[in-house]
Amino acid sequence: MRLKTYIVQNVSEALPMIKRDLGADALILNTKKVKVGGFIGFFQKEKLEVTAAVEAKPKKKKASQPETDEPETAEIRQPAPQHSSTGISHKGSPDERQTGDLINELKGIKQFMMQSMKEDHLPVTLKPLNQRLNSQEVTKEIQSEILSKMMLTLGQQPDISAAQIHRMAKTEIIRLIGLHQQKPEAKDPEIICFIGPTGVGKTTTIAKIAADLLLREGKKVGLITSDTYRIAAVEQLKTYAGILNIPIQVVDSADDLTRAMNELKACDIILMDTAGRNYQQKQYIDDLEALLTDKNKIQINLVLSLTSKYEDMKKIIDNFQTIQMDQLLLTKQDETSSSGAILNLIYHYSIPVTYIANGQNVPDDILTATPELIANFVLGEDDND
Repeated sequence: MRLKTYIVQNVSEALPMIKRDLGADALILNTKKVKVGGFIGFFQKEKLEVTAAVEAKPKKKKASQPETDEPETAEIRQPAPQHSSTGISHKGSPDERQTGDLINELKGIKQFMMQSMKEDHLPVTLKPLNQRLNSQEVTKEIQSEILSKMMLTLGQQPDISAAQIHRMAKTEIIRLIGLHQQKPEAKDPEIICFIGPTGVGKTTTIAKIAADLLLREGKKVGLITSDTYRIAAVEQLKTYAGILNIPIQVVDSADDLTRAMNELKACDIILMDTAGRNYQQKQYIDDLEALLTDKNKIQINLVLSLTSKYEDMKKIIDNFQTIQMDQLLLTKQDETSSSGAILNLIYHYSIPVTYIANGQNVPDDILTATPELIANFVLGEDDND
């Protein structure tokens, strides 16, 4: 890792120096105000100390050539842990140890960036974007990654327009999603099971997906509900089933589940609603797995509401860690002014986000979660796009 420190008036002054010395892939790790010059402590001027880094590319050296460090760089070294984040032992080959060290270095860089990226050190042109990401509750780690990349891309362009900033930020968010968004596993499920806490909109979401499968894909769809804790939920799903003219079964035990699946065996696919109360749905998932020995025949979708705080969403996901979740479905986007949680979930978890529901209308108000759509939700629409 190559490091270099600059003493400048502001970040904008440092950007062309960083690009010249370290290249466009460099990252700003830290900024802080320092006192320089003066005479025996008097008449000192306040300046900004900017530290940047770039991953060092290995150079091939002759056997007789000694290794030397460049004067302006410093090597970051950390003790190699026993296991990397991917589970690879660092007692293996030198390449494996180097990979583990690099993973830890990159984690350290992100921590530095998260702590040091403060609004008063940002170029004026990026402050509105920073405020927008804050208002959308995008995590500091993601903010730092977006802003630091943009700072190096922008360089000294004081006359850049707000529309250009918006387009650049959108491109960067799409790139970030592309790096982190997991693709759904290739499955041909016989049954899709929807889990999640009470009140997130599972029943309405199931009706939207059922209508889509029926009307757009021409599949024979059946419904099962085990949400017998809430009579209203059962009646709601029965109403949707009647409108769509598809069969529905209500179950409250493993025996009932066997009976219901036999009743619906003529269907191409079955959608199953589950109770949100106290996360009891695991019982039914265990029963489903016992009935369908081929795990590829079951798809588990966790449904979360975007009106929830991101910290609460994380706790819900943690509560379901014993279940192999295949996809995340996010609801109530139309009921919140903050959509940053979509980006946070993609960045921090390995569960694909596939659909975003943005209203109560069946079957219309459900959208495929594309990178472009998510970027628009986070940044807001722009007439110049």
